Order: sequence, then C-alpha cells, then structure tokens
Amino acid sequence: MKALIIGKDIELVDSVDSTNEYAKQTLRTFIDGQGYWIFTERQTKGKGQSGSLWISDSANSFTGSFVVQPQPWPGREQDWAVRAQRIFSVSVQQSLMEFLKINIRLKWPNDIYFEGKKAGGMLIEVGWQQGKPLWTVAGLGLNLNHCAEFPAFSGHLNTNTSPLNFLKEWGGMFKACWDEYRFWADEQLLQNYENGLWGFGERRWFEESLTGFAFEGEAMGVDDRNRLLIRRIKQGESDIGCFDIKEIKWL
Repeated sequence: MKALIIGKDIELVDSVDSTNEYAKQTLRTFIDGQGYWIFTERQTKGKGQSGSLWISDSANSFTGSFVVQPQPWPGREQDWAVRAQRIFSVSVQQSLMEFLKINIRLKWPNDIYFEGKKAGGMLIEVGWQQGKPLWTVAGLGLNLNHCAEFPAFSGHLNTNTSPLNFLKEWGGMFKACWDEYRFWADEQLLQNYENGLWGFGERRWFEESLTGFAFEGEAMGVDDRNRLLIRRIKQGESDIGCFDIKEIKWL
C-alpha cells in the first residue's frame, strides 16, 4: 500500500469552514485525474447531507475532501453525479474494511455505520457547465477514536491514530479502490453498493417525513436516481415506493 504524500496527494489547511467549500474555491488549475485530498484538523461549518452540519474534533475526527476529475461515460454525462456517489461510497467502505479489518456498512444515502452506529458521513458535489461535469468534490467525515464530545448515539472506528496519519496510510488503499471501481459497469457498481447497505432486506418501520405516516416495510434497493426503494407491507399486501433524501426516516 502506497502512503500519500503531503504536498502531492494531500493539501493541508490549518482551519476551514468546510473542506468541500474550500476545495471548490481553490481547485487546482489542472485537477489531476489521479485526484488529491484537502485535509484540515479543524472544520467549523462542515457540510452534511441536505444542509446538516459536521464539525470535527482535531484529535479524533478525520475531515477531508477528495477532489478528482469527472469520468462520465460518452453520452452518459448526466449520470455522473449518481455514479460518483456510488464509486466514492464503495471505495470508502471497501478500503476501510480492508485497512481496519472491521465490518463497515453504508446507510442510505451517505452515512457510514459501524456496529450499528453512525461513525461517519459523505457528501458528493459536482460542478457543471453546459450539461457536462467539470469537477467532483467528495467530502468525508469519520469518527476515528472515542471522544466524550461525540453524541451518545454516534460510533467510532477505534483506529488509535491521528487523523493525518490515518489519511497518509489509509489513503493509498482508498485510491486503489477508486482507480478500480471507476471503470466498473453500472450494474456491477450498483450490485456492490447495494450489497454493502445497512438494513437492506430487513423488515423495519419507516416514517414519511412530509405526512408523518409510519409503515412497516423492507428496503429493497435504489433506482437510477439513487432514490430508496421500499416494499411497503400492510395487511398481507405490499407495494413498492421510492423516496428521495429527507422524504423518509428510518425508525
């Protein structure tokens, strides 16, 4: 496994409101197709999914953004945002499991779960021009070690290392996964993404965010827009509903 090099593979920032925002404002003139990381020891206004916040603890939290050129397939440029989300998710999951020798799951859409608790999250953003993607910034936050300031319901990966050292060592393994998965066919990528999802195929209770209606069902997969597909079960009958981010809650 090749360790990442500060100044080549990693750009260090002392403190920043959001590594994603910083990355978008300071894109290198030529984004190396191999990609690079923006890393900070203190993020004050980190961006989570749908506007939620992720604030890092310098000793125990990893906060960084992976910046890479888009790689849309010819004629499929509009599909890049969903494809990038799946490539990044699977790359993070598989590399963490290989590096730490633990079982990592992905909770739809972008949470990282370990031992049934949220231990991290991702946020993928794409810049567009005339219908074509120009850049991709994938933010990642991880609770590496136990911290009393973490909420009781959150988890941690128990890495026993500093965030920067973690990136330098784990980053090479992540990059190897990214380089492999970005060439996978959509069907293979989707299968691996769904196989790694938390709670899939299990009967659970869900709540529709808009109406507050609760129902029993099974998460069955995701569609081509990455919406969650749930088989709703009621009085022996069932149907399939699809839900976008923030439209459904897991109970």
